[in-house]
Amino acid sequence: MIGNQTSAIRVTQSRVTSGTIRPINKKYARAIAAIRNAHARIGWSGVISLCVGLLLTLGGILWALHDGVSLPLVIMAGYCMLVANAGCVAALLVFRQSGQKSVSIGGTLRPNYAAWTLVSTFRISDASRLWCDIEPGCPSSQESIAWASAMLDAIKTGTLRISVKAGSNDEAVEREKANPTWHTMITREALKSWALSHGHCPAFLR
Repeated sequence: MIGNQTSAIRVTQSRVTSGTIRPINKKYARAIAAIRNAHARIGWSGVISLCVGLLLTLGGILWALHDGVSLPLVIMAGYCMLVANAGCVAALLVFRQSGQKSVSIGGTLRPNYAAWTLVSTFRISDASRLWCDIEPGCPSSQESIAWASAMLDAIKTGTLRISVKAGSNDEAVEREKANPTWHTMITREALKSWALSHGHCPAFLR
């Protein structure tokens, strides 16, 4: 009988313990998720600035109440400090986003090769950028300009075939071969064959 009561007490204690631990674990997980979300948006500098601002605001409020400052003034001062803290965090967020945009505009982001490997024809301008890991539409680099010049010269010498547009006559084709531009179209197969003949195989042609 005593053994049954002891086991029942242990079961009850384990249930109570598990029931108290689970909410604590959930609160801990939510706090961690909130910190990670804040870090993803404003970075560690923003998280630290936010925490320091909140601690200073709370400390200032407690100090003012301890010195007997009137409650309306304490509320107004605390509100101003919270607004100032939010402004600092917003400034960090704007600075972070502007930095990401400048990277995107600068053409340093890698192209979406999963999509470009499905394209069968390229303009010289696009192919030269992809050759140098630059997304088409971004500013060209000195390296991509050099590869574009190499492709244009290869078209003129006949070692790189162009993609003939539908309805083009022989005269127009020969004229484009003699004077190709950055908008001249080339096929994936022709470009890959030309690249391999020179010992190259860029990522967008694999």
